[in-house]
Amino acid sequence: MNTKKYLIAGALMLAMSAPATAQEVNYAEALKPITAAIQAAPNDPKAAKDLIKEYQKTFKKSEEAIVALGNVYLLQHNFTAATDIANSVVNNKKFNGSLGYVLLGDIAALQDSIGNAGAAAQQYQTAISLDPQNVAAYERYAKVYRHVNSKVAVAKLEELRKVKPDYPVEATAAEIMLSDGKYKEALAWYDKGNPAYMSEDNFYNYGFAAYITKNYQKALDVMKKGLQKFPNSEYLSRIAMMASVELKDYPSAISYGKVVFAGTGKKVANDYDVYAKALCGAQQYDEAVSTVNKALEVDAKNVEPLKTLAAIYAAQGNEDKSLEVQQEYLSKSRKATNNDWATLANTYVTKAEALTDRDEKNAVLAKALDVYEQMVEKFPSISDWVWLNQANVAQLMNDPDKVAEIYQKVAAYEEKKPKLDEDSKSYLESVYYGLGYYYSKKGNKELADQYFNKVLKVNPDNVDAKKALGM
Repeated sequence: MNTKKYLIAGALMLAMSAPATAQEVNYAEALKPITAAIQAAPNDPKAAKDLIKEYQKTFKKSEEAIVALGNVYLLQHNFTAATDIANSVVNNKKFNGSLGYVLLGDIAALQDSIGNAGAAAQQYQTAISLDPQNVAAYERYAKVYRHVNSKVAVAKLEELRKVKPDYPVEATAAEIMLSDGKYKEALAWYDKGNPAYMSEDNFYNYGFAAYITKNYQKALDVMKKGLQKFPNSEYLSRIAMMASVELKDYPSAISYGKVVFAGTGKKVANDYDVYAKALCGAQQYDEAVSTVNKALEVDAKNVEPLKTLAAIYAAQGNEDKSLEVQQEYLSKSRKATNNDWATLANTYVTKAEALTDRDEKNAVLAKALDVYEQMVEKFPSISDWVWLNQANVAQLMNDPDKVAEIYQKVAAYEEKKPKLDEDSKSYLESVYYGLGYYYSKKGNKELADQYFNKVLKVNPDNVDAKKALGM
């Protein structure tokens, strides 16, 4: 694998699916200064004029080389220049012309704002007619036609299998689905494929599809098969490490992580972050802290590893340091979720539970209450869930009046809903009973019974409410 992106990219691939030859390497080198000159002055039609002239003279007998020059223009969206080059290829009787028609198809595909695929597919079909072995033409046809008719797209790949029996139709169909973000559909296609024909890329994408759909065991199983065929692949080991962490198999995750870091490919912040989680799970805390700090160094703008750092400190029992890091994360992150805020509140609760002095304990629990109060403002759609968590903290503070006050908020919130879902019914049943119990302890039987009766309206089978009412 020459280049491996960490995540799947859905862009149309413009590189030709042809074996690398000495001439191909030569023209690839010759294209570098041309590409640089065109990129530096994309609006100058004379950019790299002399270099291009020399290039065309040198590689005038190579269809691949001339089409590669067209791709340079295409990547700059200079459709006129790219089309001129493609036409020069298809009109040259000394060339087969198949690669030229692929370039014309790529031009049509990139210019098509509607997505009807017709013009591009027609060019790719012509390429196939001229060269039934042109793998790129079949693949491009399937990719542009997938939105129009996915069955026709796959059928085109089946045609390719007739001339190349070992062509991985299912894997390619899966990657077409991946490019559209259809991970479940991609996974279904991969499952139909023959692993014997899968490339390292195929296995990587297969495992990624399983991982992104949270099928972690499958992701790991796929990576194990891939590693049998491609031993010590750092790319496959990356997915295996990620899946193992999710499965809490930390020794295996560490083992896969060592393969990842032994490889020569580029390491991203997430690599260090996931490996740090594995080390933390294995209680290798010092190394975990060191590793997650590397994640923060690799990408200073990515604050997500701060969550891992906070979790490491919490696992060590250092709640103060964990709280400090969590607060830093929440102050910097634009991606912070309600779970991240709830984690901060829970960390305060954990710290409070270790304290024996009531005043100290309540002072810390009050901070948890405040976090939940902020959550109500930030995430109003889950106010009821937040309040119930807040009520649990008030109970730990031995403050029944505060608990009752919060329960009344929950009751009012749910009662305003035009229709109750199962969660809402459960919340109401809980707070009605809690309020009934509260007022019975206060000696207000009348009000207590009103709430116990409300419990039965939500759930007629509630045994405790019936018992409280003497039924």
